[in-house]
Amino acid sequence: MEKDYDVAVIGGGPAGYVCALRSAQLGKRVALIEKDQVGGTCLNRGCVPMKAFLSVAKTMRDARRASRSGLDIQFSLNFDKLVSWTRYVVERSRRGIESLLRSRGVELVKGEARFSSPGTLEILPGGGTVRAGSLVIATGSRPYDLPDVRFDSEGVISSDDIFSLRSLPKSICIVGGGVIGVEMATALAEMGSKVTVVEIMDQLLPGWCPDVVKPVCDSLGKLGVDMRIGRRIVKLERVGVGGENVAEKGMEMGRGSEGKSGCGSGTNDSSGYVATLSDGSLVESDYVLVAVGRMPNTDRLGLEAVGVELDRKGFVKVNGRLETSVPGIYAAGDVVGVPYLAHRASDHGYQIAEIIAGRREKFEQLPVPSVVYSDPEIAVVGVDEAEAAKRGVGAVAGTFQLAALARAMTINRPEGFVRVVAEKSSRKIIGAQVVGANASELVGACALAVQSGMRLEELASSVMPHPTLVEALMECAKTALGEPLHGSAGERGTVMR
Repeated sequence: MEKDYDVAVIGGGPAGYVCALRSAQLGKRVALIEKDQVGGTCLNRGCVPMKAFLSVAKTMRDARRASRSGLDIQFSLNFDKLVSWTRYVVERSRRGIESLLRSRGVELVKGEARFSSPGTLEILPGGGTVRAGSLVIATGSRPYDLPDVRFDSEGVISSDDIFSLRSLPKSICIVGGGVIGVEMATALAEMGSKVTVVEIMDQLLPGWCPDVVKPVCDSLGKLGVDMRIGRRIVKLERVGVGGENVAEKGMEMGRGSEGKSGCGSGTNDSSGYVATLSDGSLVESDYVLVAVGRMPNTDRLGLEAVGVELDRKGFVKVNGRLETSVPGIYAAGDVVGVPYLAHRASDHGYQIAEIIAGRREKFEQLPVPSVVYSDPEIAVVGVDEAEAAKRGVGAVAGTFQLAALARAMTINRPEGFVRVVAEKSSRKIIGAQVVGANASELVGACALAVQSGMRLEELASSVMPHPTLVEALMECAKTALGEPLHGSAGERGTVMR
């Protein structure tokens, strides 16, 4: 197979398939090369299945809380059905993407792409060739492990493996208290696993505002999650029932009827792990989930053959057009570095398609929200007061407690708050932080406010539906202007009735 295209995109994840769709929409002949499944990590083994798990976990929590409002519910978790439903959600979404690609005339090429020249890709296996005037690297990233905690395809697993478990783990040690670790801890603890989180930094979700993180830590504590903060694993041993060390015996968990090694059954009656932490304490668990970071999928592309420059960690270097050091070759999504966000990757892909088509001259850096789908959720966009100060920007902020909203009370979710940050001189909104129920939905309105340069007066004078959670945005703006209606700066307001 030797074919010519206007645009060839390597990788069918959020960056790649969006780039392919938009390029085809703009009249380009497009090939999308994918060695596995379209949708990438996000759809197949990341964002989407994780949110399916979290949706069930939060439903369980709501059911337990319902008794306070007069509704007594008895329920049990069928983990096998949960996994089946999650697969259904993933497969349906994937079929939808594949249908869109077909309808737009994008040719889906199955295989692994490798550069043989700046405008030519060899497709393996099979040896076919794809040539294009513009090429886009959108191959994403993969989890990495630690020198003392190596993936073993049995019980030391990555976030890619968790959705292949055949039953709920009785106990699990999560190494890394970042976004993935916190989301996993939330879901598994709510479902009934005994969860320990080991985080080397001085708080969960390092880099996030402490007051935003605190409600999540409080919630995890109530779920029984053991949080070992400021510690790391210095030794990991495989042990059998009764503590017998089986590391040298080659015992494997989760062998199926055909004797193939896979992710464990979840009961893990044969063996488990004992982790020794830096403070000398021990953590015993059936599984160890390593969630300490990701590395770019750039090592098998043959980039050295065409002169595409990488940084010392293997990420692709790009300019203000998301173009690499080789003209005509672009890069999008995780391969260009943090943050690893599907919506950020999609925006990269969309804008690259427009740059290639001549619709825009350069990449426009838009406000990108970040969300932790914990319980309560956390969502932020733009800058907080501390970051504004570092940049030399005078800022003013208004905070409103969700417990002061009738809607938050009626859904039994009073925890959390909303904060809006604005530039003091212009009163333009430059950031927001939300922690609480549906924070992932509320932050979208905040992102629009930041992107459009909305002023506090405009948000304060808006008419929000009542009773809702979004009323908190209006109240924050009023508070930041020194005119709090249902509360005062930094204090809980009275319930809006």
